[in-house]
Amino acid sequence: MAELEDKRREIAELIALELGFGDLAGLSATDRAAVDLQTAETISGCGADSAEPSDCTEANIRLRGLLKELHALQILRSDEADARLAEEGEVFGRENDA
Repeated sequence: MAELEDKRREIAELIALELGFGDLAGLSATDRAAVDLQTAETISGCGADSAEPSDCTEANIRLRGLLKELHALQILRSDEADARLAEEGEVFGRENDA
């Protein structure tokens, strides 16, 4: 889903700016790796199922908004996958496995 990748890139761009790196396109491989690591940590730390949702308190309003949008896209993607499986006759629960 391109929207999910685009939203993740938006988050990475914002994190790069916050870390003082500037534009993603001009980053060295080392700096890009640092941004990617911070992006992954931010997404997992601020996710709806995170054990420590308070990790988001330091995120600015724009970043929190992007994280909410990413989470919504992840839910949509999961729902679409479930719908495809249902159309194909796949089962969802162990009690349905025979």
